[in-house]
Amino acid sequence: MANINFKQYTFKSVLLNQLFIAIALAFAISLPLTGIPAYFALNHTINSDIENLEQRSYEAVNEHLNTGWQPYNIDKVYQGIREKMPGAALFLQKAPQFLDPEEDDIIDPSTPTTATFQRLIEDVQRNERLIVETNILNSTINAAIPIKFQSQCLVCHSQEVKTGEIYAGALAGTMVLQVPMSINQVSTTSTIAFFVIFLLIFIVIATIITNKLVQTNLLVPLAGLSERVKRLRLSSHEQHIDWERIPQQMIEIDQIDESISTHIQTIRGIYDKLDALVVTEHESGLFHKERFNEVMKYELFRSHRYQHSFSLVLIKLVDVKVLNSTAKNIEIEAPGSKYMVFGQILHSDTRETDMAFRLEEHIFAIVAPETDEEGIKTFKSDIYARLINSDIPQDVKRSIARPEYQFTIQVGHATYNGDDTTAKELLKSAVQSMRESEQQTGRYPPEDNK
Repeated sequence: MANINFKQYTFKSVLLNQLFIAIALAFAISLPLTGIPAYFALNHTINSDIENLEQRSYEAVNEHLNTGWQPYNIDKVYQGIREKMPGAALFLQKAPQFLDPEEDDIIDPSTPTTATFQRLIEDVQRNERLIVETNILNSTINAAIPIKFQSQCLVCHSQEVKTGEIYAGALAGTMVLQVPMSINQVSTTSTIAFFVIFLLIFIVIATIITNKLVQTNLLVPLAGLSERVKRLRLSSHEQHIDWERIPQQMIEIDQIDESISTHIQTIRGIYDKLDALVVTEHESGLFHKERFNEVMKYELFRSHRYQHSFSLVLIKLVDVKVLNSTAKNIEIEAPGSKYMVFGQILHSDTRETDMAFRLEEHIFAIVAPETDEEGIKTFKSDIYARLINSDIPQDVKRSIARPEYQFTIQVGHATYNGDDTTAKELLKSAVQSMRESEQQTGRYPPEDNK
Protein backbone atom coordinates (compact mmCIF):
# COMPACT_ATOMS: atom_id res chain seq x y z
CA MET A 1 0.00 0.00 0.00
CA ALA A 2 1.27 3.48 -0.90
CA ASN A 3 2.41 5.78 1.87
CA ILE A 4 -0.17 8.37 2.85
CA ASN A 5 1.35 11.73 3.76
CA PHE A 6 -1.91 13.54 4.39
CA LYS A 7 -4.88 13.16 6.70
CA GLN A 8 -7.82 11.19 5.38
CA TYR A 9 -11.49 11.90 6.02
CA THR A 10 -14.75 10.03 5.80
CA PHE A 11 -17.54 11.39 3.65
CA LYS A 12 -19.58 12.29 6.74
CA SER A 13 -16.75 14.29 8.37
CA VAL A 14 -15.96 16.09 5.09
CA LEU A 15 -19.60 17.02 4.67
CA LEU A 16 -19.77 18.46 8.20
CA ASN A 17 -16.47 20.30 7.78
CA GLN A 18 -17.67 21.76 4.49
CA LEU A 19 -20.85 22.96 6.15
CA PHE A 20 -18.92 24.69 8.97
CA ILE A 21 -16.48 26.24 6.51
CA ALA A 22 -19.36 27.47 4.37
CA ILE A 23 -21.01 29.06 7.41
CA ALA A 24 -17.77 30.76 8.46
CA LEU A 25 -17.04 32.10 4.97
CA ALA A 26 -20.60 33.24 4.45
CA PHE A 27 -20.54 35.06 7.78
CA ALA A 28 -17.15 36.66 6.99
CA ILE A 29 -18.41 37.90 3.62
CA SER A 30 -21.90 38.86 4.71
CA LEU A 31 -20.91 40.74 7.85
CA PRO A 32 -19.16 43.63 6.07
CA LEU A 33 -21.98 43.87 3.53
CA THR A 34 -24.57 44.22 6.28
CA GLY A 35 -22.31 46.03 8.74
CA ILE A 36 -21.30 48.90 6.46
CA PRO A 37 -24.84 50.33 6.15
CA ALA A 38 -25.31 49.82 9.88
CA TYR A 39 -22.02 51.63 10.52
CA PHE A 40 -23.08 54.63 8.47
CA ALA A 41 -26.48 54.71 10.18
CA LEU A 42 -24.84 54.50 13.60
CA ASN A 43 -22.21 57.05 12.65
CA HIS A 44 -24.94 59.43 11.52
CA THR A 45 -26.73 58.98 14.85
CA ILE A 46 -23.53 59.59 16.83
CA ASN A 47 -22.70 62.70 14.82
CA SER A 48 -26.21 63.98 15.45
CA ASP A 49 -25.78 63.33 19.17
CA ILE A 50 -22.44 65.16 19.22
CA GLU A 51 -23.87 68.10 17.31
CA ASN A 52 -26.84 68.25 19.67
CA LEU A 53 -24.50 68.01 22.70
CA GLU A 54 -22.40 70.95 21.51
CA GLN A 55 -25.44 73.05 20.71
CA ARG A 56 -27.22 72.44 24.02
CA SER A 57 -24.04 72.92 26.05
CA TYR A 58 -23.08 76.23 24.48
CA GLU A 59 -26.66 77.46 24.73
CA ALA A 60 -26.72 76.76 28.48
CA VAL A 61 -23.28 78.30 29.07
CA ASN A 62 -23.99 81.42 27.05
CA GLU A 63 -27.35 81.87 28.73
CA HIS A 64 -26.36 81.51 32.39
CA LEU A 65 -22.61 82.29 32.72
CA ASN A 66 -22.67 85.68 31.05
CA THR A 67 -23.38 87.28 34.43
CA GLY A 68 -20.48 85.55 36.17
CA TRP A 69 -19.21 82.23 37.46
CA GLN A 70 -21.53 82.10 40.47
CA PRO A 71 -23.03 78.99 42.16
CA TYR A 72 -26.49 80.14 41.16
CA ASN A 73 -25.54 80.43 37.50
CA ILE A 74 -23.73 77.06 37.56
CA ASP A 75 -26.84 75.39 38.97
CA LYS A 76 -28.85 76.98 36.17
CA VAL A 77 -26.43 75.53 33.60
CA TYR A 78 -26.74 72.05 35.18
CA GLN A 79 -30.50 72.30 35.30
CA GLY A 80 -30.85 73.51 31.69
CA ILE A 81 -28.62 70.76 30.28
CA ARG A 82 -30.31 67.96 32.25
CA GLU A 83 -33.73 69.14 31.07
CA LYS A 84 -32.64 69.00 27.46
CA MET A 85 -30.44 65.86 27.82
CA PRO A 86 -31.84 63.54 30.51
CA GLY A 87 -29.29 61.16 31.95
CA ALA A 88 -26.35 63.49 31.37
CA ALA A 89 -23.51 63.63 33.92
CA LEU A 90 -21.63 66.96 33.87
CA PHE A 91 -19.18 69.07 35.79
CA LEU A 92 -17.92 72.68 35.55
CA GLN A 93 -14.39 73.59 36.64
CA LYS A 94 -12.57 76.91 36.37
CA ALA A 95 -9.27 77.31 34.57
CA PRO A 96 -6.22 76.75 36.87
CA GLN A 97 -5.30 80.46 37.12
CA PHE A 98 -8.79 81.33 38.45
CA LEU A 99 -9.37 78.22 40.57
CA ASP A 100 -9.59 78.59 44.34
CA PRO A 101 -9.52 75.09 45.89
CA GLU A 102 -11.15 76.37 49.11
CA GLU A 103 -14.15 77.96 47.38
CA ASP A 104 -14.49 76.39 43.92
CA ASP A 105 -15.50 72.86 43.00
CA ILE A 106 -12.67 70.57 41.88
CA ILE A 107 -13.12 67.23 40.15
CA ASP A 108 -12.58 64.17 42.37
CA PRO A 109 -11.22 61.30 40.20
CA SER A 110 -12.54 58.58 42.54
CA THR A 111 -14.79 56.88 39.96
CA PRO A 112 -14.18 55.87 36.33
CA THR A 113 -16.47 58.66 35.14
CA THR A 114 -14.82 61.44 37.20
CA ALA A 115 -11.37 60.07 36.29
CA THR A 116 -12.33 60.44 32.64
CA PHE A 117 -13.58 63.98 33.39
CA GLN A 118 -10.25 64.90 34.97
CA ARG A 119 -8.32 63.61 31.94
CA LEU A 120 -10.53 65.54 29.54
CA ILE A 121 -10.21 68.75 31.61
CA GLU A 122 -6.42 68.46 31.52
CA ASP A 123 -6.52 67.93 27.73
CA VAL A 124 -8.67 71.04 27.26
CA GLN A 125 -6.39 73.11 29.48
CA ARG A 126 -3.42 72.07 27.34
CA ASN A 127 -5.01 72.42 23.89
CA GLU A 128 -7.93 74.84 24.54
CA ARG A 129 -10.18 73.04 22.05
CA LEU A 130 -13.33 70.93 22.11
CA ILE A 131 -12.76 67.23 22.82
CA VAL A 132 -15.39 64.56 22.07
CA GLU A 133 -14.96 60.83 22.69
CA THR A 134 -17.46 58.06 21.85
CA ASN A 135 -17.70 54.68 23.53
CA ILE A 136 -19.77 52.29 21.42
CA LEU A 137 -19.60 49.49 23.98
CA ASN A 138 -21.03 51.67 26.76
CA SER A 139 -23.22 53.67 24.35
CA THR A 140 -21.95 56.95 25.82
CA ILE A 141 -20.40 60.19 24.56
CA ASN A 142 -17.79 62.02 26.65
CA ALA A 143 -17.18 65.67 25.82
CA ALA A 144 -15.02 68.46 27.23
CA ILE A 145 -16.07 71.97 26.19
CA PRO A 146 -13.72 74.93 26.72
CA ILE A 147 -15.45 78.02 28.15
CA LYS A 148 -13.72 81.20 27.04
CA PHE A 149 -14.09 84.88 27.97
CA GLN A 150 -16.35 86.84 25.65
CA SER A 151 -16.00 90.56 24.89
CA GLN A 152 -18.90 91.44 27.16
CA CYS A 153 -17.17 89.69 30.06
CA LEU A 154 -14.15 92.00 29.95
CA VAL A 155 -16.09 94.91 31.55
CA CYS A 156 -16.36 93.04 34.85
CA HIS A 157 -12.65 92.24 34.86
CA SER A 158 -11.06 95.55 33.91
CA GLN A 159 -8.13 95.17 36.30
CA GLU A 160 -7.23 91.71 34.96
CA VAL A 161 -7.64 92.98 31.41
CA LYS A 162 -5.05 95.70 32.07
CA THR A 163 -2.55 93.15 33.34
CA GLY A 164 -3.23 90.88 30.37
CA GLU A 165 -4.45 88.06 32.56
CA ILE A 166 -7.86 88.13 30.95
CA TYR A 167 -8.61 88.84 27.28
CA ALA A 168 -11.26 87.87 24.77
CA GLY A 169 -10.80 84.18 23.96
CA ALA A 170 -8.83 83.32 27.11
CA LEU A 171 -9.78 80.03 28.78
CA ALA A 172 -12.15 80.64 31.70
CA GLY A 173 -12.99 77.03 32.54
CA THR A 174 -14.05 73.64 31.22
CA MET A 175 -17.37 71.83 31.18
CA VAL A 176 -17.22 68.03 30.90
CA LEU A 177 -20.24 65.85 30.12
CA GLN A 178 -21.13 62.22 29.70
CA VAL A 179 -24.42 61.60 27.87
CA PRO A 180 -26.02 58.39 26.56
CA MET A 181 -26.15 57.83 22.82
CA SER A 182 -29.53 57.74 21.15
CA ILE A 183 -28.80 54.50 19.32
CA ASN A 184 -32.45 53.57 19.58
CA GLN A 185 -33.03 56.17 16.90
CA VAL A 186 -31.81 53.61 14.39
CA SER A 187 -35.15 52.38 13.14
CA THR A 188 -36.44 48.85 13.67
CA THR A 189 -37.12 48.68 9.94
CA SER A 190 -33.42 49.20 9.18
CA THR A 191 -32.40 46.50 11.64
CA ILE A 192 -34.84 44.00 10.07
CA ALA A 193 -33.59 44.94 6.60
CA PHE A 194 -29.98 44.31 7.66
CA PHE A 195 -30.95 40.92 9.09
CA VAL A 196 -32.82 39.88 5.91
CA ILE A 197 -29.87 40.88 3.71
CA PHE A 198 -27.48 38.94 5.94
CA LEU A 199 -29.71 35.86 5.84
CA LEU A 200 -30.06 35.91 2.05
CA ILE A 201 -26.32 36.35 1.49
CA PHE A 202 -25.61 33.59 4.00
CA ILE A 203 -27.89 31.14 2.17
CA VAL A 204 -26.39 31.95 -1.24
CA ILE A 205 -22.76 31.81 -0.09
CA ALA A 206 -23.32 28.67 1.98
CA THR A 207 -24.91 26.90 -0.99
CA ILE A 208 -22.13 27.90 -3.40
CA ILE A 209 -19.28 27.02 -1.04
CA THR A 210 -20.83 23.72 0.01
CA ASN A 211 -21.43 22.67 -3.59
CA LYS A 212 -17.88 23.62 -4.56
CA LEU A 213 -16.28 21.79 -1.66
CA VAL A 214 -18.40 18.68 -2.23
CA GLN A 215 -17.38 18.71 -5.86
CA THR A 216 -13.69 19.17 -4.98
CA ASN A 217 -13.59 16.48 -2.30
CA LEU A 218 -16.01 13.95 -3.76
CA LEU A 219 -17.05 14.44 -7.37
CA VAL A 220 -13.65 15.42 -8.81
CA PRO A 221 -11.76 12.52 -7.14
CA LEU A 222 -14.45 10.10 -8.37
CA ALA A 223 -14.23 11.52 -11.88
CA GLY A 224 -10.42 11.25 -11.77
CA LEU A 225 -10.64 7.64 -10.62
CA SER A 226 -13.12 6.88 -13.38
CA GLU A 227 -10.84 8.48 -15.99
CA ARG A 228 -7.85 6.47 -14.76
CA VAL A 229 -9.90 3.27 -15.02
CA LYS A 230 -10.89 4.18 -18.61
CA ARG A 231 -7.22 4.68 -19.53
CA LEU A 232 -6.24 1.39 -17.91
CA ARG A 233 -4.50 -0.84 -20.47
CA LEU A 234 -4.74 -4.56 -19.83
CA SER A 235 -4.16 -5.93 -23.35
CA SER A 236 -1.95 -9.00 -23.28
CA HIS A 237 0.43 -7.71 -25.93
CA GLU A 238 1.06 -4.52 -23.95
CA GLN A 239 2.46 -6.23 -20.86
CA HIS A 240 2.84 -2.78 -19.22
CA ILE A 241 -0.18 -1.80 -17.11
CA ASP A 242 -0.63 1.96 -16.90
CA TRP A 243 -1.83 2.16 -13.29
CA GLU A 244 -0.30 3.59 -10.14
CA ARG A 245 -1.80 3.58 -6.66
CA ILE A 246 -2.79 7.16 -5.74
CA PRO A 247 -3.94 7.62 -2.12
CA GLN A 248 -7.12 9.67 -1.81
CA GLN A 249 -8.19 12.00 0.99
CA MET A 250 -11.70 10.57 0.99
CA ILE A 251 -11.51 7.21 2.75
CA GLU A 252 -14.34 5.66 0.72
CA ILE A 253 -12.66 6.64 -2.58
CA ASP A 254 -9.28 5.53 -1.26
CA GLN A 255 -10.72 2.08 -0.52
CA ILE A 256 -11.89 1.82 -4.14
CA ASP A 257 -8.44 2.89 -5.38
CA GLU A 258 -6.76 0.38 -3.08
CA SER A 259 -9.07 -2.41 -4.23
CA ILE A 260 -8.36 -1.69 -7.90
CA SER A 261 -4.61 -1.49 -7.17
CA THR A 262 -4.71 -4.88 -5.44
CA HIS A 263 -6.34 -6.49 -8.47
CA ILE A 264 -3.86 -4.75 -10.80
CA GLN A 265 -0.97 -6.17 -8.77
CA THR A 266 -2.45 -9.61 -9.22
CA ILE A 267 -2.69 -9.08 -12.99
CA ARG A 268 0.86 -7.74 -13.07
CA GLY A 269 2.04 -10.89 -11.33
CA ILE A 270 0.35 -12.96 -14.03
CA TYR A 271 1.92 -10.84 -16.77
CA ASP A 272 5.36 -11.14 -15.16
CA LYS A 273 5.04 -14.91 -15.28
CA LEU A 274 3.94 -14.74 -18.92
CA ASP A 275 6.90 -12.48 -19.69
CA ALA A 276 9.21 -15.19 -18.48
CA LEU A 277 7.69 -17.51 -21.09
CA VAL A 278 7.12 -15.07 -23.97
CA VAL A 279 10.13 -13.36 -25.56
CA THR A 280 8.67 -11.72 -28.65
CA GLU A 281 5.52 -9.82 -29.50
CA HIS A 282 2.93 -11.95 -31.22
CA GLU A 283 1.78 -9.30 -33.70
CA SER A 284 5.09 -7.88 -34.94
CA GLY A 285 7.62 -10.59 -34.07
CA LEU A 286 9.88 -7.98 -32.43
CA PHE A 287 11.51 -8.65 -29.10
CA HIS A 288 9.68 -7.32 -26.05
CA LYS A 289 11.01 -4.03 -24.69
CA GLU A 290 11.44 -5.74 -21.30
CA ARG A 291 14.29 -7.71 -22.91
CA PHE A 292 16.02 -4.61 -24.24
CA ASN A 293 17.91 -3.78 -21.04
CA GLU A 294 19.00 -7.38 -20.62
CA VAL A 295 20.34 -7.51 -24.20
CA MET A 296 22.14 -4.18 -23.80
CA LYS A 297 23.85 -5.32 -20.61
CA TYR A 298 24.83 -8.60 -22.23
CA GLU A 299 26.24 -6.93 -25.36
CA LEU A 300 28.16 -4.39 -23.29
CA PHE A 301 29.67 -7.17 -21.22
CA ARG A 302 30.51 -9.28 -24.28
CA SER A 303 31.94 -6.38 -26.27
CA HIS A 304 34.04 -5.24 -23.32
CA ARG A 305 35.24 -8.81 -22.65
CA TYR A 306 36.26 -9.59 -26.24
CA GLN A 307 37.03 -6.03 -27.34
CA HIS A 308 34.44 -6.12 -30.12
CA SER A 309 32.32 -3.18 -31.20
CA PHE A 310 28.54 -3.20 -31.30
CA SER A 311 26.02 -0.53 -32.24
CA LEU A 312 22.60 0.60 -31.19
CA VAL A 313 20.20 1.98 -33.81
CA LEU A 314 17.09 3.96 -32.86
CA ILE A 315 14.26 4.48 -35.35
CA LYS A 316 11.52 6.99 -34.72
CA LEU A 317 8.33 6.53 -36.71
CA VAL A 318 7.55 10.24 -37.14
CA ASP A 319 4.38 9.81 -39.16
CA VAL A 320 2.28 7.07 -40.74
CA LYS A 321 -0.32 7.80 -43.39
CA VAL A 322 -2.89 5.24 -44.48
CA LEU A 323 -3.23 5.56 -48.25
CA ASN A 324 -6.25 3.45 -49.12
CA SER A 325 -9.58 2.32 -47.71
CA THR A 326 -8.26 -1.15 -46.90
CA ALA A 327 -5.67 0.28 -44.54
CA LYS A 328 -8.27 2.63 -43.02
CA ASN A 329 -10.68 -0.24 -42.35
CA ILE A 330 -7.92 -2.31 -40.73
CA GLU A 331 -6.99 0.66 -38.54
CA ILE A 332 -10.62 1.14 -37.47
CA GLU A 333 -10.97 -2.55 -36.54
CA ALA A 334 -7.58 -2.72 -34.82
CA PRO A 335 -6.29 0.72 -33.74
CA GLY A 336 -2.50 0.86 -33.91
CA SER A 337 -2.21 -1.78 -36.63
CA LYS A 338 -0.23 0.67 -38.82
CA TYR A 339 2.55 0.62 -36.23
CA MET A 340 2.45 -3.16 -36.19
CA VAL A 341 2.89 -3.20 -39.97
CA PHE A 342 6.04 -1.14 -39.62
CA GLY A 343 7.27 -3.50 -36.89
CA GLN A 344 6.65 -6.50 -39.12
CA ILE A 345 8.61 -4.88 -41.96
CA LEU A 346 11.48 -4.12 -39.59
CA HIS A 347 11.43 -7.66 -38.20
CA SER A 348 11.33 -9.39 -41.57
CA ASP A 349 14.18 -7.30 -43.02
CA THR A 350 16.52 -7.34 -40.01
CA ARG A 351 19.73 -9.37 -40.22
CA GLU A 352 19.70 -12.71 -38.46
CA THR A 353 22.36 -11.52 -36.01
CA ASP A 354 20.52 -8.29 -35.14
CA MET A 355 17.79 -7.95 -32.50
CA ALA A 356 14.90 -5.55 -33.08
CA PHE A 357 12.77 -4.12 -30.25
CA ARG A 358 9.72 -1.90 -30.02
CA LEU A 359 10.47 0.44 -27.08
CA GLU A 360 7.39 2.62 -27.50
CA GLU A 361 4.56 2.87 -29.98
CA HIS A 362 6.66 5.12 -32.24
CA ILE A 363 10.20 4.18 -31.17
CA PHE A 364 12.05 1.06 -32.38
CA ALA A 365 15.55 -0.12 -31.53
CA ILE A 366 17.98 -2.51 -33.25
CA VAL A 367 20.99 -3.96 -31.42
CA ALA A 368 23.65 -4.81 -34.03
CA PRO A 369 26.48 -6.95 -32.61
CA GLU A 370 29.94 -6.89 -34.22
CA THR A 371 29.11 -3.61 -35.98
CA ASP A 372 31.52 -0.69 -35.78
CA GLU A 373 31.08 2.96 -36.74
CA GLU A 374 31.67 2.39 -40.46
CA GLY A 375 29.41 -0.63 -40.51
CA ILE A 376 26.56 1.13 -38.76
CA LYS A 377 26.61 3.98 -41.27
CA THR A 378 26.06 1.47 -44.05
CA PHE A 379 23.45 -0.25 -41.90
CA LYS A 380 21.53 3.02 -41.47
CA SER A 381 21.51 3.75 -45.17
CA ASP A 382 20.22 0.25 -45.85
CA ILE A 383 17.28 0.64 -43.46
CA TYR A 384 15.49 3.08 -45.73
CA ALA A 385 16.17 0.92 -48.80
CA ARG A 386 14.83 -2.12 -46.94
CA LEU A 387 11.70 -0.24 -46.01
CA ILE A 388 10.71 0.81 -49.52
CA ASN A 389 11.86 -2.46 -51.14
CA SER A 390 10.45 -4.81 -48.54
CA ASP A 391 8.91 -7.94 -49.95
CA ILE A 392 5.18 -8.37 -49.45
CA PRO A 393 4.08 -11.48 -47.53
CA GLN A 394 2.47 -14.18 -49.69
CA ASP A 395 -0.90 -14.01 -47.94
CA VAL A 396 -1.01 -10.26 -48.57
CA LYS A 397 -0.03 -10.70 -52.22
CA ARG A 398 -3.05 -12.92 -52.76
CA SER A 399 -5.34 -10.20 -51.38
CA ILE A 400 -7.40 -8.32 -53.94
CA ALA A 401 -7.03 -5.00 -52.06
CA ARG A 402 -3.83 -4.61 -50.11
CA PRO A 403 -3.30 -1.97 -47.37
CA GLU A 404 -1.00 0.86 -48.40
CA TYR A 405 1.00 3.11 -46.08
CA GLN A 406 3.48 5.95 -46.22
CA PHE A 407 6.12 5.93 -43.45
CA THR A 408 8.26 8.90 -42.34
CA ILE A 409 11.21 7.97 -40.13
CA GLN A 410 14.27 9.37 -38.36
CA VAL A 411 17.26 7.11 -37.71
CA GLY A 412 20.02 7.63 -35.12
CA HIS A 413 22.80 5.45 -33.76
CA ALA A 414 25.55 5.08 -31.16
CA THR A 415 28.54 2.71 -31.28
CA TYR A 416 30.29 1.04 -28.35
CA ASN A 417 34.07 0.67 -28.84
CA GLY A 418 35.13 -1.05 -25.63
CA ASP A 419 35.39 2.02 -23.37
CA ASP A 420 33.59 2.66 -20.07
CA THR A 421 30.37 3.88 -21.67
CA THR A 422 27.25 2.67 -19.86
CA ALA A 423 24.04 1.41 -21.47
CA LYS A 424 22.24 4.58 -20.33
CA GLU A 425 24.90 6.81 -21.93
CA LEU A 426 24.83 4.79 -25.14
CA LEU A 427 21.03 5.11 -25.34
CA LYS A 428 21.22 8.85 -24.66
CA SER A 429 23.76 9.29 -27.46
CA ALA A 430 21.56 7.34 -29.87
CA VAL A 431 18.53 9.46 -28.95
CA GLN A 432 20.50 12.65 -29.62
CA SER A 433 21.66 11.29 -32.99
CA MET A 434 18.09 10.35 -33.89
CA ARG A 435 16.76 13.80 -33.05
CA GLU A 436 19.42 15.47 -35.20
CA SER A 437 18.87 13.19 -38.21
CA GLU A 438 16.88 14.16 -41.30
CA GLN A 439 13.46 12.69 -41.90
CA GLN A 440 13.03 10.08 -44.64
CA THR A 441 9.73 9.07 -46.26
CA GLY A 442 8.93 5.78 -47.98
CA ARG A 443 5.88 4.02 -49.37
CA TYR A 444 4.74 0.50 -48.55
CA PRO A 445 4.24 -1.56 -50.53
CA PRO A 446 6.67 -0.16 -53.11
CA GLU A 447 5.12 1.06 -56.36
CA ASP A 448 6.58 -1.81 -58.44
CA ASN A 449 5.37 -4.47 -55.95
CA LYS A 450 1.67 -3.70 -56.24
